Amino acid sequence: MKKIALFVFALFSSLIIYAQLAPGSAATARPGTAAQSRPEQKSSEQVPSDLPGLSLEKNKLPKAVSIQADNILWQRDVYRMLDLTKEKNAPLYHPAQPDGQRKNLFSMLFELVASNQLAVYEYMDKKEVFSDEYKVNMEELLNRFWIPFESTPDPKNPTLMVYTVDEADIPSQEVTLYYVKESYFLDQRNSSIRMKTIAFCPVLVREDEMGEIRRYPLFWVAFDTAREALSRQTVSTNKYNSVNRISLYDFFVQHQYQGDIYRVSNLMDQNIMDYCSTPEEIAAEQERLEQELKDITATLWSAHKKESASKGRKSSANKSGKQ
Repeated sequence: MKKIALFVFALFSSLIIYAQLAPGSAATARPGTAAQSRPEQKSSEQVPSDLPGLSLEKNKLPKAVSIQADNILWQRDVYRMLDLTKEKNAPLYHPAQPDGQRKNLFSMLFELVASNQLAVYEYMDKKEVFSDEYKVNMEELLNRFWIPFESTPDPKNPTLMVYTVDEADIPSQEVTLYYVKESYFLDQRNSSIRMKTIAFCPVLVREDEMGEIRRYPLFWVAFDTAREALSRQTVSTNKYNSVNRISLYDFFVQHQYQGDIYRVSNLMDQNIMDYCSTPEEIAAEQERLEQELKDITATLWSAHKKESASKGRKSSANKSGKQ
């Protein structure tokens, strides 16, 4: 009986080996045949695709707009107030609270600052200083606005603390304003008038103990410092098509927002509210400054083109005279 059992086992093994080596079997199938796409295929294999991915993780970090003092012939700093209740600015506000998949600009900034991934700077009226001396103390900020938190030493730097705040306690729904500092300049290097976003500041709008609505500017964010984080976060700029999305970095660079001017660099260092007392006067001054900015830009551009053309003619004349 033992010999018969061994014979049957050997015969059965031979049949299995023959089936594996037979032409057309999965083991001998040629590349590209249907056998390769059967369920036995490893789950880690991926089918190549020419379609672009939707993730921004592998996108190249956009280059910052550089400003070299030697190349600037004219410059003006402009400060705007972005009301997030306006439709153009809504992409910066929604969703008002993180929903598990999306978060608004302030929620993103808050988490980065709390985990020491982004440095922000104290808000000072008519002055922005982006140095270590003026870095915001996160714990003081949390205590000032009664935001509950837990703190633990930062594993990457034990001298710092990481602050954990429940998403429901992040006051993102109360940040309904942003201040934005822009710089307009005429760059002779490429004969163009350009606009660069310098910094922005989230503003907490909250009712005080007396029942009055007050604005609390929280901190300045240097735009170039936040460039990487902004380029990784997308927003929809079309309310009819949520698939039409751009990065927050492009949202600012392309001037997709709508903001009222509240200050323009001037000799007396004044805000509009310092010399306009009524809403009508403020609105009229804002309109005047917008038009002045357009007119100056057009005038400077025209003057620069004429100057360049004049230099070109003189250069040509000098060459002809030498010949």
